[in-house]
Amino acid sequence: MPTHTFDVLAIGDLVVDFVVEIDHFPVEAGRFQVDRGHVLEPGGACNLLIAAARIGLKCGALSRVGDDLHGHFLLDVLAEEGVDVSAVEVTGSKRTVVVLTLVAGGEHTFIGGMKASPDLTIPDGWRERIGRSRALFVEGYAFAELSPGMVLDAIATAQAAGTPIFFDPGPEVHNLGKERLELTLSASRVVLLTAEEAAWATGIEDPVLVAQRLLAFGPEWVVVKRGAAGCTISSQEGTIHIPGFSVKVQDTSGAGDSFDAGVICGYLAGWSPERTGRFANAIGAATVAKLGAGRQVATRAEIEAFGVEMDMPQL
Repeated sequence: MPTHTFDVLAIGDLVVDFVVEIDHFPVEAGRFQVDRGHVLEPGGACNLLIAAARIGLKCGALSRVGDDLHGHFLLDVLAEEGVDVSAVEVTGSKRTVVVLTLVAGGEHTFIGGMKASPDLTIPDGWRERIGRSRALFVEGYAFAELSPGMVLDAIATAQAAGTPIFFDPGPEVHNLGKERLELTLSASRVVLLTAEEAAWATGIEDPVLVAQRLLAFGPEWVVVKRGAAGCTISSQEGTIHIPGFSVKVQDTSGAGDSFDAGVICGYLAGWSPERTGRFANAIGAATVAKLGAGRQVATRAEIEAFGVEMDMPQL
């Protein structure tokens, strides 16, 4: 029986979000808009890692950041939140990705750029850590922020080690390509995506047929995030809908990533889909009530306020 050092590792997509709340969309040239609030926070996979650490999971990051102000800020915040960043490489050959996130009326848009590494394989130290983790989290953006070769190598490493893969393609589902997307879907234990992303991935609009199509690739669970409506979790046993919680939405940034942390926790703990979905919905709801993600994702107290069970298992 292997000894697990981590409950979940996230590969790639360590970015910094500069979140600015404005009056309205669209943003027009030559038109002044009021800055109604702004925050600088870790973003991308950092949202999942911070949320996971706050609910008691032992988690770590596998990525690269630049030897710059933003890279050191990001690593300092993650370490303060209890995330293991000792395997993150700091390099002068890379610039830490900074994403400008504009928020209005609870909706947001991202402005940023990523440059993939030429490397095709992951460092040996990452390989060894993946073998000592209960789960590997892969976001679609990791393919662009690291490189497709590195992410696919991490996926193959997890498969060989028997480490379950949790895959959230995100909006990057548009750019992954059919072969790469289907390979990752087939390798995944749990697939997490929004209703829109599920339709993009399959070309099917009907939610029942979408779930059947994605389950055919081999995952045990397909989790479809539906915002205020909650989520659905599909398996070979059927599909269950778990209603969401009513909150005043300020910003949806990071809600899906922090939601994913709840699903990973519930799955690893052996919870039912219903309990898992309710727990994940509470994390997402607490997150959207605040501006920005990173350190603004749900806290234990905010999750407990929704009346969900917080007797976290010893994984």
